[in-house]
Amino acid sequence: MSDPAAPSATAPLRVLFLGASTQGWYAASAADRADLILPRLTEVCAGWSDLGAQLITTLDDDLLKVGEPVDGDHTWYLVYQVPDLQTVSDMLHAFRIEKNGARLDRWFRLEAKICRPFFPIEALG
Repeated sequence: MSDPAAPSATAPLRVLFLGASTQGWYAASAADRADLILPRLTEVCAGWSDLGAQLITTLDDDLLKVGEPVDGDHTWYLVYQVPDLQTVSDMLHAFRIEKNGARLDRWFRLEAKICRPFFPIEALG
């Protein structure tokens, strides 16, 4: 019996972005959330398509939990297909860029897991 080949890490990549609101979000006023934070979040995420990222799906895990996630827990998940690793880095970096007084890493934590399609289930589609 031969050893299986290593998983393919070729483009395009699937990326799972794991997000969470931080204490900055919970301390922000309703006006800042509505007028500053959420518009900037929408702008940044909309701009990811310009980098070649394609949204697959989103999940918000707040049905059965409240408050700030602890111990690295996350509450929202974004699944994208991206052309390469640099795109992932650029997407994350967009949270560090300040525009109109809004720098998203003041209110959110975002991490990425580089993945590939899960071939047994993908074959069903």
